[in-house]
Amino acid sequence: MKELVGILVPAALCACVTLSIYFVTKFRYDAIKTLGGPIPRSPKSRFSWKRTGIVVLGFSIGLLLVGILQNLNVIQANDSRGFFIIGTITFCVGTSLFIADRVSSNEKEIDG
Repeated sequence: MKELVGILVPAALCACVTLSIYFVTKFRYDAIKTLGGPIPRSPKSRFSWKRTGIVVLGFSIGLLLVGILQNLNVIQANDSRGFFIIGTITFCVGTSLFIADRVSSNEKEIDG
């Protein structure tokens, strides 16, 4: 099982990077072909670190929760332990992404 994961994870990472580069390049090519010129740049706006901070906070809460659960022996050392750890961290990050999206949409409504 470990050998299979050791082979699949790097292969999946390589595929994700390759496909990301392909689709970004394809989007730029289609935009240039459709618009007849380079992609127009949007005006620069100030970057809010609030959303990034919320996502990092969600990731750290997920790691902290996994550490506490391992110290309390709720997570037992077996084959499914990795799935539970990744699932807990992913759940916390997903929740923080949802909260960060809500915070940014509230800021847009207030600013008008």
